[in-house]
Amino acid sequence: MKWLNDGERMRKLIAAQRANRSAVRGQTGAGLNALVLGGGGREYAIAWRLARCDSVTTIDVIPGNPAMSLFARTLDIPIEGGRLEQHLAASFIDLVIVGPDELIASGIGDVLRRTGVTVVCPSREAAKLEWSKSFAKQVLREAGVPTASFRTFPDAGAARAGLNEGPVVVKADGLAAGKGVVVARDRAEADAALSRSAIASGPVVLEEVLAGEEASLHALVDGETVVALPPARDHKRVGDGDTGPNTGGMGACSPTCVLPDAEAQPLAERLIGPVARLLAERGTPYRGVLFAGLMKTADGWKVIEFNARFGDPEAQVILPRIGGDFARLMQALGDGHLAAHLRARPLRFSQRAYVDLALCAEGYPGQPRLGDPITIGDLPDDVWTFHAGTRRSPQGGFVTAGGRVLHLVAQGDTPAHARDRAYVAAERITWPGRFYRSDIAASEGQVRITP
Repeated sequence: MKWLNDGERMRKLIAAQRANRSAVRGQTGAGLNALVLGGGGREYAIAWRLARCDSVTTIDVIPGNPAMSLFARTLDIPIEGGRLEQHLAASFIDLVIVGPDELIASGIGDVLRRTGVTVVCPSREAAKLEWSKSFAKQVLREAGVPTASFRTFPDAGAARAGLNEGPVVVKADGLAAGKGVVVARDRAEADAALSRSAIASGPVVLEEVLAGEEASLHALVDGETVVALPPARDHKRVGDGDTGPNTGGMGACSPTCVLPDAEAQPLAERLIGPVARLLAERGTPYRGVLFAGLMKTADGWKVIEFNARFGDPEAQVILPRIGGDFARLMQALGDGHLAAHLRARPLRFSQRAYVDLALCAEGYPGQPRLGDPITIGDLPDDVWTFHAGTRRSPQGGFVTAGGRVLHLVAQGDTPAHARDRAYVAAERITWPGRFYRSDIAASEGQVRITP
């Protein structure tokens, strides 16, 4: 797919403009012009965090969503055909952060880097850790990182022939918007999973079922430099008690008692570091955010899967906890200067707790009902509404336009305190068919965060 016009003339124009921009910035102290690609709750969180950086002058979001216009400029610009490249030049964009997995898998990071713009997005080849489950498992095996045992098959038919009677995890090899994984209790459920459209259309991975508690560990990876971000815990299934089908994520919290902050960096060095070194040795170094889904089993921590970007809804609770100038941190990561940046400005985590609660439209995670008017009452202090699936109504206000409609992000002294605020706020936001889980962060308790 040809995303952009890669003509030599345009590249020279951008290079000249960036040189001029750098000179002006050095003389006047001008800030960064940032661009976020995507329009969901994760991209809302990224733009929201950039808006809190003194170093940032402007924030553009393509395509964004209507609520982002409160603090950013949302633009309806096609990514293909050279229009995005023209915008980079015309708006003197300094920093691009790519959110959606499908854009990253398309190789947009490679194309944007050729323009000379600083990009937080791995190369397409490095991002294969997410867009090919079988590739990721092979890398984990070669790097010696603990993971579930697995078998790969070219298609659903071959996987069906390889089924045993016991429980198994059925995974689509490629991207499936969080809906390509089924934990099947027996052969009948596995057979049904292999008939689902999200899984049946390509290669399939069958994995052993692991038992334990899950956690989300994000790291900034710059070649062989690996720096952990605050851990989080996601709730993937649609129903209370982790029942029902998988979703993109029904809520999250950070910190989490499953993986304390103090254990994040040692664990990242043990589980993510070997993968980063192996990719660098292969000549495809990873540069960007690498998100590892982990499980704490009786045999210790194991990697379930990798994602080549910020998680959603994990970003909504992790980004508020990143101290300092987030934009400069992302710029250093994209430029390949992460280690030097952190020597001068060590990474600090906020000691506040954050809980995200996803408010969903009726029918999610299948076919959600759209177009229902949203009523938002007075919310408690320290609760934010991060829009994900909304659009403006001609009559004013917002209507539902997706499955996960709003993310309520609450902060508190403890996860339990933040959780209470999120659920109070949830009762003050309504639309027909609105639903959410009642047990997000319920197991985190009153534990306080220790530096």
